[in-house]
Amino acid sequence: MKTNIRTICTIISSCILPLGAYATQDAPVAIDSTMNALDYVLQRPAPAEKFAHKRFGDHLFISMEGGPEWMRPNSHLSGPSSENGYRAGISIGDWITPVHGWRLGISGGRHHGLRDYKPYFAALSLDYMMNLSSLLRGDNPSRHFELVGIMGIEGQALHREGHRLWGVAGARIALQPRVYLTSSTYLYVEPRLGIYGDKLDDVKTWHKYDWNASVMVGLGYRMAGGKGISVDNSMFANNHFRDNLFIGLSGGIVSIGENTSEWRDRIGAAGTLSIGKWFSAPAGLRLSIGGAELRQPAGFKKRYSTIADLDFLWNLNSAFVGYNPDAKIETNVVLGASAACLSGEGKKFFPGLHAGLQGIWKVSPSVGLYLEPNVRAFDSEIARASHRVALMPGINVGLVYRFNTSPEYDAYKSHFDYREFLYSRRYFFDLLGGVLMRSRSWQPNCAVAIGFGKWYTPESAWRINGEYEYYNTGANYRSLSLSADYLLSLSTLAGGFDSERSFDLDAFVGMNAGIAHYNHKHNSIIWGPRAGLRGRIGVSPAVDIILEPQVQLLAIPNYTRRFNPEARLLAGLSYKIGRTRKERSAHASATDLSEFRPYVGIAGGPMLYSESFSNTSFRKVSWGFNATAGGWLTGTSGLQLSFAYDCVPFNRIVNQEIKTLSLDYMLNLTHVFTGETDRRFEISPMAGIGFGWGSCRNSKTSLALEGGLRASYRLTDNIGLTLTPMVTVWQPRINGEKHNGHHFVGVGRLPLGITYRF
Repeated sequence: MKTNIRTICTIISSCILPLGAYATQDAPVAIDSTMNALDYVLQRPAPAEKFAHKRFGDHLFISMEGGPEWMRPNSHLSGPSSENGYRAGISIGDWITPVHGWRLGISGGRHHGLRDYKPYFAALSLDYMMNLSSLLRGDNPSRHFELVGIMGIEGQALHREGHRLWGVAGARIALQPRVYLTSSTYLYVEPRLGIYGDKLDDVKTWHKYDWNASVMVGLGYRMAGGKGISVDNSMFANNHFRDNLFIGLSGGIVSIGENTSEWRDRIGAAGTLSIGKWFSAPAGLRLSIGGAELRQPAGFKKRYSTIADLDFLWNLNSAFVGYNPDAKIETNVVLGASAACLSGEGKKFFPGLHAGLQGIWKVSPSVGLYLEPNVRAFDSEIARASHRVALMPGINVGLVYRFNTSPEYDAYKSHFDYREFLYSRRYFFDLLGGVLMRSRSWQPNCAVAIGFGKWYTPESAWRINGEYEYYNTGANYRSLSLSADYLLSLSTLAGGFDSERSFDLDAFVGMNAGIAHYNHKHNSIIWGPRAGLRGRIGVSPAVDIILEPQVQLLAIPNYTRRFNPEARLLAGLSYKIGRTRKERSAHASATDLSEFRPYVGIAGGPMLYSESFSNTSFRKVSWGFNATAGGWLTGTSGLQLSFAYDCVPFNRIVNQEIKTLSLDYMLNLTHVFTGETDRRFEISPMAGIGFGWGSCRNSKTSLALEGGLRASYRLTDNIGLTLTPMVTVWQPRINGEKHNGHHFVGVGRLPLGITYRF
């Protein structure tokens, strides 16, 4: 025990003695009170960034969104239900700092919950937003991608048919990655999850809560930093009424009501023609008239509708950033009134409301391509639905042309090198063939087109086509027609004129009219509008490969329907006629007439005899050949002497041999448009007069008239190939006494031949 007490005393003494030694020192210990321990840590915390001279609303933004949503089924705590609902909304907010902001939103839609209940809802939400990109990397207004975290609260007012209105509140979180298309425009996808009180779908569960998940796709606009709602629209010019007028043409799809469970069976085609004017940079009016195919519930015939819309347009670019004539992307909010007039039985006229969002890609200050999702609301009787309101969602794709006489447009046009254009190959000759499909019988059939046109400005052209259609499904349809088209070069509008561009894309609109024979008895006039795209792949300075998808609406009397939509896909070659500056310089000297040497040729091929069509027992295709001798008097004009032999059916057993001697005049179109005489490929229309005689009894010598188009390709300096579609007609007495009451008889030939030039 004494030993333990001694040990404890020793330890205490050893602790107290040093303190006494320090206490007896004369000077106190110096302590540096200015030292900051944060100076010795590995990384200093970044100070919170702030906007200079921040004011309320000077970093305002607005967004519009829509997408599907899902609810929890009764049997699981998690997992989506078998079918989804939908919601759409609009929100507005402000960034308080580069990192922190708020958002206030309103939305509406329809849940799809337990027991197949589908209540409608309207919601009001308030969210806190954190810009994670600015938090980690600092504020950068030029950043093209940002990631934003969101959490907030939402209250919903809900209604289901036959039940009273009720409300549910909850909290939600979301993550929003956004991509900036321009400095002010962004696209985003926002997956969102919310936890709400019970009865969100009007069903109570033992969980005492409901959850709701959604994926929103949206488009947003933010104001220029620091400017607030004060934007500059001084560059907008509206000096004359014609300034800022616009016209548009579009096509798309619409759906009405919920007449079937399959969405494919609810979709119909739609087309629209519109005209309008921008009265100020952010505000304009638009009048649209179009037609639509409205599918009806099972047991009812589909109905066709004429729809008129009068809309107010709000340009978000001008409203939030200011008018910029050089902007490539623009967005317009569309709000207005609609009226629909329907065919068929039942109520004809339905007034309604119209709303949409129009996104425009401006390929030039005057021309834009647009995508416009929209929705119309009518009385439920239009869709024979049980709800009070029938919604008609749709989506249109179209082309808009804006009349613009501003200095900015004049500056844009000055970028074109018109001297290069004037010395380019501006004329073209098209030879196209392909398939066509017509509604109610979407089997492919064939179409052929021969066209001629001219580019009269770097971006605009006209074209005249002669067309033949063969539609052997059902009505045994044949038609010959003439079409006139306006072509707009989208490539030139987007990138300027370039005669050596390897690929060009044109859009065109036009009218088609002609004569059709169908149902083995009807011969009727047909007509209708058409539109399409024309892709050109340059394989040489003078030749392009053409791929041309088209749609047209033909009015055909006494056919399966009054107006018949038709889709065509044509492909072929385009031969460009004209001289480039280099070629004009090379051929500036006078043409040497010694180059125009005489030639001889022989050709043969199939032909169609007119009498074979009136007598079904005659063979349809016959054969013949011809021999020619001629020469060019000038670079443009030539004469040709031709002898033709045609073996055609006279009756079921005997053939009629018709011989024709004619003199033809030829016009070298290639030389007319290019001034060149040594091109390998040449096109020459021809017309002639002569006489013919036949081998049948009592056949008499008859006057003959003929015309055609000769395409020639020079293999060597002396030898060439020719393809000459042509028609020859005679007086009916060439068949002796067998006149059949016809005013003339004739053949259509397609001979392929060879020529030798001396």
